[in-house]
Amino acid sequence: MKTICLFGLLAIVRLSGSPAPDPMPLEPGIPAEIFVAPGRATTVLLRSSQKVSAISLASPVITYKYDKPLNQIEITPAVRTGGVETNLNLRIGSDVYVLLVHVVEDVRAQFVRTFILPSEAQGDETELGNARPLPPAEIDLPQAVKILEQAEADPVFRAAQTNLRLEPLAVAQRWNGCDVLMDLAGQFLDLDLIVFRIHWSNTTADALYLHPLQYELLAAGKPIPVLTRFSPNDAVVMPGASCRAYLAVQGLRLSRHNEWQLRLPASAEALAAAVNGGGS
Repeated sequence: MKTICLFGLLAIVRLSGSPAPDPMPLEPGIPAEIFVAPGRATTVLLRSSQKVSAISLASPVITYKYDKPLNQIEITPAVRTGGVETNLNLRIGSDVYVLLVHVVEDVRAQFVRTFILPSEAQGDETELGNARPLPPAEIDLPQAVKILEQAEADPVFRAAQTNLRLEPLAVAQRWNGCDVLMDLAGQFLDLDLIVFRIHWSNTTADALYLHPLQYELLAAGKPIPVLTRFSPNDAVVMPGASCRAYLAVQGLRLSRHNEWQLRLPASAEALAAAVNGGGS
């Protein structure tokens, strides 16, 4: 069984699946339509540091339950057939937001809706310039990784992290017969810090090694300097095993919404082709 460590080729492929959609803006006084189905619960997630202070229901054709720690509303039709509707008014701060709830029996039914207030949707990255650039020694990347992972798994913890935003990614490629995926970015707004999670699975018969220093990051094709890197299992990956790595960029005022890309070392096939004159 051999160990392979290779360098240098760009190969970027998007997964066929799409990342989770961004939250939709919820405008004061402008109804946002929600489609629910009999016998099913629909969750309305409010991505906001502000909580709902009052809820008004126009008609008992639905029931609702507001979970304040999670800042979400569970809506369940109280009728057995579709064709009816009502409105649910939410007071948040000094504004009233309207959910126009339709009870339907077709594919329009939505089981999860996510909203963000316009002021937060437009302005959550405007304060990035207030964070000073930090040297690598001042960034506790293992601790940032711990927070990111817990926030992804625990909605209550995530809601408490008012300066953290999670951005699903789907940047994947094959490397030496292995699947490599950059699937998540965690943006710490107060630090102007973005942490990217990468994991790859060794689906070959060889033991492979991919050091965190061998990963390169790009935004819309432009190389982005990685300030610091971390891997909790920085070792040779045996056949059938997997590992994770994390890259951090800081102080560059970059948006988590960029077209992020990943550059990996050259595969064995690419090196063989280069040695053989590019296959000609």
